[in-house]
Amino acid sequence: MNLLRRAAACLLYSAALLFSTAAQSPAPSPTPVVSPMPLGMVQPAVKVLADASYSYALYLPSKYSTQKRWPLLLAFDPGGEGVYPVELFHEAAEKYGFVVIGSNNSRNFEDPSTAIRLMWGDISKRYAIEPRRLYTTGFSGGSRVAGGVAIGCKTCIAGVISCGAGLPSGVPIPPPETADWFLTAGTLDFNFSEIIHLTDALDARHAATHIAFFPGPHSWMPPAVAEEALAWMQLRAMVKGTAPLDKEFVESEFNRQVAAAKALQSSYPTQSTGAIAAFRAYRQIINDFRTLRDVKEIQTALDALAASDDLKRSRKSEQALLDLQDRTAERINVITNGLIDRQKPEGILYQELESLIKDIRRDRDATQDTARRDALSRGMSGAFAYARETASDDMLKKDFLTARTLFKETAILRPESAWPHCLTATASAHLGETKLALEELTKAADQGFNSPQMLEAPDFDKLRNDAVFKEISARVVKNAAKRNN
Repeated sequence: MNLLRRAAACLLYSAALLFSTAAQSPAPSPTPVVSPMPLGMVQPAVKVLADASYSYALYLPSKYSTQKRWPLLLAFDPGGEGVYPVELFHEAAEKYGFVVIGSNNSRNFEDPSTAIRLMWGDISKRYAIEPRRLYTTGFSGGSRVAGGVAIGCKTCIAGVISCGAGLPSGVPIPPPETADWFLTAGTLDFNFSEIIHLTDALDARHAATHIAFFPGPHSWMPPAVAEEALAWMQLRAMVKGTAPLDKEFVESEFNRQVAAAKALQSSYPTQSTGAIAAFRAYRQIINDFRTLRDVKEIQTALDALAASDDLKRSRKSEQALLDLQDRTAERINVITNGLIDRQKPEGILYQELESLIKDIRRDRDATQDTARRDALSRGMSGAFAYARETASDDMLKKDFLTARTLFKETAILRPESAWPHCLTATASAHLGETKLALEELTKAADQGFNSPQMLEAPDFDKLRNDAVFKEISARVVKNAAKRNN
């Protein structure tokens, strides 16, 4: 069982133990056992009472009071930077009355169970939370944690906001009563196709879903989508009777969603996937609003679109673009696997990779079809992610040679990025390759690398007294100062 599957198994087991009581037991006391936190302000690091080495970022709405219970959004960032999602959601949380908490300890390639257990113990003691309105969100690997918590505790999470990834590795599609699912990704995200397939699979099981894409790569959603996500969760709470019905809000959301669906439909055939996107949007509108208002007009539009040739052509076009993304990634992954298995000298394989990437970029830059261009970009991004994640796994296994080889590959795939050079330097330092490590760190600094704390890691202890390393460190500090100004 690989690391991802082991982590998924631990996560599901922990979630089942920790959160199932939230749905089955009486609500926690609305009176916290410690002094309240500042209201209407993002707190970057609230230490856990049971273990001060663990912490979380926090946002309490300005009207927060222990006299009522509040919906809670638990956020998981892949790098353990809980303040990112809390900052992202705090304006929408203020508008809709959510407490937002982001773990500073749950991160990719580490078992999150202890972090979740300690954080939940702290939450249940310190804050007045409505147990019927527990929500999770995450980006990338953090999204898999968010989904894993919902699946592990079966029905105690009301909704999941998945960004840039879907379910934990190897976990089947959950039953519809598990949670409501808001799924989002960038149009250049290598997990774009995963989000589409997961949405359709959840819809097939009659789960409540809402899908939203935004322009951009593999990243946290922009604030506008974060607000859309919390607004949808608020709407779903009204559907389920766990929030008071607000007719004005319902009409506003209905009109917004209908306008968006019609815009998608009218974008076809200029946007070849417009019809299938509109079909999903109409279907979601009917599911969300049929118990709240009349949806006959939307049902008529859905039925007409379902019977049209436009939908058939659009569905076929979408599949062709997803296939192009997969083929592009696979062409690069063949070389990645060659590097892993040492099928040829790495210098030859790097040359083959550079030639292939040049061809793919030429194809991408020459096309006038935006959807095709995006599919090719996603394919390259997917191959980059495969190489980077495999290398990170190798670092954990202390196979520094393979890690260094693959990190060098990621620098070819993303020549404009500083991080591949820094990661290559990290693996090289473990191998005692001082010259290569310093060369790669110099390239990282040239690319604007601005994370001085990374250079303080024990990985670079043997380089710390080197004059070149000191010069690089000073440059990185300057880069960080420029970023902050």
